Amino acid sequence: MLFGLFWVGFTVVVVGFLATLLLYSRTDIPAPNEFAESQSSIIYYADGETELARFTGGHNRELVTLDRIPETAQHAMIAAEDRNFYENQGVSITGTARALWNNLTSDTTSGGSTITQQYVKNYFLTSEQTYTRKVEEAMIAIKIDRQLSKDEILENYLNVIYYGRGAYGIQTASQAYFGKNVEDLTVAEGAFLAAVTNAPSLFDPAYAEGNQERAEQRFAYVIDGMVQEGWLSAQEAAGVTFPELKDPEETTANTGVEGYIADEVRQELVQRLDIADDDIDRGGLRIVTTIDQGHQEAAEEAVESLLPEGEDLHVGLVAMRPGDGAITAMYGGSDYAERQLNDATGANLQAGSLFKVFTLLGALDEDVSTRTTFDGYTPQYFTIEGQAEPYEVNNFRNQQFGRIDLVTATAYSVNTVYVALNQQIGPAATRDAAITAGLPEDTPGLDASLSNVLGPASPTVVQMAEAYSTIAAEGEHADGYLVESVTSTNGDYDYEVDVETTRAFDPDVTADAIDAMTHVVTEGSGTAAGDLGRPAAGKSGTSENNRSAWFNGFVPQLTATVGMYKGDGTEEMHDIAGLDQITGGTFPAQIWGEFMRLAMDGEPVEEFPERAGVGDDTMWTRTPTPTTEDEATTTTETETETETETETETETETDTETTTSDDPTTTSPTSTDPPTTTTPPEPTDPEPTDEPTFTGPPVSEPPDGTADAGQD
Repeated sequence: MLFGLFWVGFTVVVVGFLATLLLYSRTDIPAPNEFAESQSSIIYYADGETELARFTGGHNRELVTLDRIPETAQHAMIAAEDRNFYENQGVSITGTARALWNNLTSDTTSGGSTITQQYVKNYFLTSEQTYTRKVEEAMIAIKIDRQLSKDEILENYLNVIYYGRGAYGIQTASQAYFGKNVEDLTVAEGAFLAAVTNAPSLFDPAYAEGNQERAEQRFAYVIDGMVQEGWLSAQEAAGVTFPELKDPEETTANTGVEGYIADEVRQELVQRLDIADDDIDRGGLRIVTTIDQGHQEAAEEAVESLLPEGEDLHVGLVAMRPGDGAITAMYGGSDYAERQLNDATGANLQAGSLFKVFTLLGALDEDVSTRTTFDGYTPQYFTIEGQAEPYEVNNFRNQQFGRIDLVTATAYSVNTVYVALNQQIGPAATRDAAITAGLPEDTPGLDASLSNVLGPASPTVVQMAEAYSTIAAEGEHADGYLVESVTSTNGDYDYEVDVETTRAFDPDVTADAIDAMTHVVTEGSGTAAGDLGRPAAGKSGTSENNRSAWFNGFVPQLTATVGMYKGDGTEEMHDIAGLDQITGGTFPAQIWGEFMRLAMDGEPVEEFPERAGVGDDTMWTRTPTPTTEDEATTTTETETETETETETETETETDTETTTSDDPTTTSPTSTDPPTTTTPPEPTDPEPTDEPTFTGPPVSEPPDGTADAGQD
């Protein structure tokens, strides 16, 4: 009887052994699962070291080599999960048998896995807990243990397991829990990370009440194991206390102000570099941007400290390096998670009087001096061939000016002068100058109508920043960009930007334009920007019915553009923060000035080029005669035919009827108090002349039948 039982037992053992050998021989090591080698792509500030955001693709991981992981952290993980790691052959016979028995005899499943088995489960298989998967796991673990060294297995394991807080791998976990790189982990911190992997939802104190106590107990178990294995002395262990953890943070690129930058980086990677989304999300890219951390912080502080609250106002801000195109700051909104529209790149806003600068460039390109004088009274009427109705143009708040030169007309954004100038050079010159500076040809509303000088075109903030950067760079144009370089851990990508520039305008042309634009900041509609303590130039702009307001300007080293609107962009900005209306010379100018002060703090003071005096030797004067509306609407063909152009030598001095801005301005632009309104000068009656009257029909549907949309 006993002999028979012996042979039965022997047969079972032999059959089992042979079955195991057969199963082992037929078990192949599969390819890694979908997420095993997935790595986060990290976006850095321009310094190439400070993280700005990251793309995780659902698995936030950053691979590291074992030599970066402190031995104490390695030993802690072994003490926590597999104290026989260095002795076993990849599996624990007793642990696997116990797990199989539990799986077969109860409704529950259990582990019992070695580190090698856990590595196999996470790297090659799934988390499914069945006896067939458990057997397969054991077979693969045995093979892996024969193919790889213990150090290789441990390195792979530490890089693949989940630590909680969205962190896969020990490097990302080090950042998630302690805000440091893995090589800087202390004994206590390494022990905690080893403890938490068992069940992050139970051992991370940030998850729920009661977790702190469980975490401390598990932590003590790990420390005791390190002492037991001889990796810590009892004296050393006594000095190890539970570490301080940082608060959990969002680990993806989809939140906060940085979320807008990350989204634009993705678009640039896809559209310009032809990098697939899958590589962006899981390819372990290292993306260095042009974003200067100091500039970015300055942008956020300027907007958040000066933008009125509770008014549903939106602001886009872009800073760009002239002559290079590098975007050093971008504010597209306060939180990408709540609102995905990027106000810096995705909101098309009527430009208003920003377009006067393009008319000025077009005029200078035709040798029109900035000292040429015009009459700045309001209203004025202009005729356009083929249309019967007059085109009425008004200055902001109907402010009257006498004869003024183009410098003064730029400083105070005088609509009547600029429409007359636009008619003289031809509206196509304004459109062409805008395109040459950098605006896309398909910018909504960009045309060659007479009113284009008043800015019915609707570019984005980043497009206007690029265009004005061309002026700041003395006529040298460069496309704007965010991505400085891209590399990858597997060597598939090694990109570095190669900036190409083109000559857009003659340096003398931009020198005279810059000279005129400096007066906007020092005495005109942009005085709310305040004194920067360095040369600055700019232009304000406000659209029809105050639906958008801008300030766009630069110092020699940096351009910045601020665009502002309310609601969905169709709402008028009236009666806000004590102002009857928001114009480019109010909050946009304040925000621009505060940003520039913060961003340029400590930077050397540089000078603009001297005025070149383009066209000074052949200046011409256009002096329209004021007419009544009745006279304008009954203009005869004979009157139209008498319109002439006179060229006269003029004095360099100008006769300016007013010296105050027509814009609401502030005396303290860095304050969070609302700007105060200055009192406009009393209207003056321009002297009639014998020059022909400009009369004509409306174009581009000016607001309320008039052209005062270019207010500032």
